[in-house]
Amino acid sequence: MSPSVLVTGASGGIGANICEMFSSSGFGVIGIDRIPSEWTGGKSWELDDPSLIESLRKNFPMDDLKVVVHAAAEQVLGRLEDQEGDYWQRTMWTNVMVLDSIVRAFRGEIAHNRGSVVLIGSVHALASRAEIGIYALSKAAAEGWVRSAAVEYAPGFRVNSVMPGAIDSGKLREFFAHAGAEGADIARRIESRTPMGRIGLPSDVASAVRYLASDEASFVTGQTLVVDGGATRLLATEVI
Repeated sequence: MSPSVLVTGASGGIGANICEMFSSSGFGVIGIDRIPSEWTGGKSWELDDPSLIESLRKNFPMDDLKVVVHAAAEQVLGRLEDQEGDYWQRTMWTNVMVLDSIVRAFRGEIAHNRGSVVLIGSVHALASRAEIGIYALSKAAAEGWVRSAAVEYAPGFRVNSVMPGAIDSGKLREFFAHAGAEGADIARRIESRTPMGRIGLPSDVASAVRYLASDEASFVTGQTLVVDGGATRLLATEVI
């Protein structure tokens, strides 16, 4: 039997690219997302559904599960002082807690197949800006989960994260629309602040995931691979 990969957020730009990459590598793809797509079999999956784990076991042969990629994310825009408890709970559940729930449920299968878990994090866990505080906090918490899970689940399987910077995706466009910037101005602003001189692509993230999930990374666990074109290495106060 071919190994399988479970991808949350499978309908988004990054998630769909990851699904396509694994499919072309011979994996069976189990995609879940609240937005139906070809990778979810046209079905809508709610990550906060109490019966999520049971539904996965019922609908898919999980014995061959080798890789879990958590690409789903909740991004709430607004100042911290304006956010109510529901926003905090939903963001923390989607960005951190549901991954822990999935891994705990299928840890036996992942370990049996000598597999790995890859979180899609965010550079907002390292450096952020106003009006995205809950998202940044949740991504920082997720990085802490990666480090702890890597230690606790070794040597059964590996746990790592990919930390994207500005990637051409719906969430990026949503954020800049909220900030009042549009179109080509967005690209120019990002490119001018990125040493590699361009916005990242979903395929850049998928390539990093492919490495971390592969046997070539068999001695890599508890690590974060930053995919941001060098943006977080550029000194913001440098004027020369």
